[in-house]
Amino acid sequence: MKTKHTRSDTTQKYNVLRIYSFIILIVAVYLPSGIFAQEKQDTVKISQEQLDQYNEVKKAAKKDKAVKSVEKDKTGNDPRAFRDQWTPFYRYQELENGLIQQDMTAFGNVAFSDYLMVLIEVPLAQYRDFSEVSGLPAGSPSGVIGVGDISLKFLTRSKALDFSYGEPSKMNKKTGSILLGTDFVLPTATNPLLAGNSFKLAPIVGVVIDTPLHGFFAMLNLYYFDVYRTDAAPKTSLYVGRWFYMQVLTPPGKWWGLFFLMPEFQPIYDFETKDWSSWLGVELGKIIVEGQVAYIKPGWGLGNNQEVTDRKSTVEVGWRYIF
Repeated sequence: MKTKHTRSDTTQKYNVLRIYSFIILIVAVYLPSGIFAQEKQDTVKISQEQLDQYNEVKKAAKKDKAVKSVEKDKTGNDPRAFRDQWTPFYRYQELENGLIQQDMTAFGNVAFSDYLMVLIEVPLAQYRDFSEVSGLPAGSPSGVIGVGDISLKFLTRSKALDFSYGEPSKMNKKTGSILLGTDFVLPTATNPLLAGNSFKLAPIVGVVIDTPLHGFFAMLNLYYFDVYRTDAAPKTSLYVGRWFYMQVLTPPGKWWGLFFLMPEFQPIYDFETKDWSSWLGVELGKIIVEGQVAYIKPGWGLGNNQEVTDRKSTVEVGWRYIF
């Protein structure tokens, strides 16, 4: 027996089909977009977390690399290496006017932390030979011996002032540091002819950067002025630069040790006399054993316009004990 379909049944089925189609359309339009939006939100959140982690790792790697660059220096010359060190040295120096200066000096570093250090320079014995100097007043001594002025330099190296340079993708990316400090020159000389008679102060601003082949370049700049002086002492307004480059020549070995070369250039400008002078020294050193370095450092004055008191030639020999 056949079932009879009425027009109302057909209409009802059509309406139900239309409702289902409408529901499916809504689901198709809104549900995927919600899913994709959630996935996009999760992706952005994960990427931000990864970026933060990457930045933290990058900062830690930069600090670690800067520390390793400092620690690998075995010559005792890197100003960034804040560690205990003692360096007795002898210097022979001749000025343009014929004055001969001989100094026996005890120089040492005392590190309070990895980022604060004091450098102590004590001229234990200074001898001045005036026998070849012309134009001195009658009755002037031919020579003077005594203790010179003591220098206390305080240096600080902040983590915030460490930096890196070079291509990030390169394995030989270098690091550097900016140093700040102050030099106090105390009037401890036992004779005015050995300096003395004034208490000098000098702010210090320096930068040290790594160079290829395990070397580094340092540029220290000091400006000296009087805090206190007697009437007999001349006024001080002096810029002194210490720019030097250290280069390792040979790797560490059994008997040949590690040789290094360190040229140093010193530009000096006197704001009182409007005169400038310069000096070039070349230090050749060798690591004898771990923590002990012997060196010799000849030097020469370069085209100075202070033809009376400028340095003509110098030679320095010393021994570093690194603790």
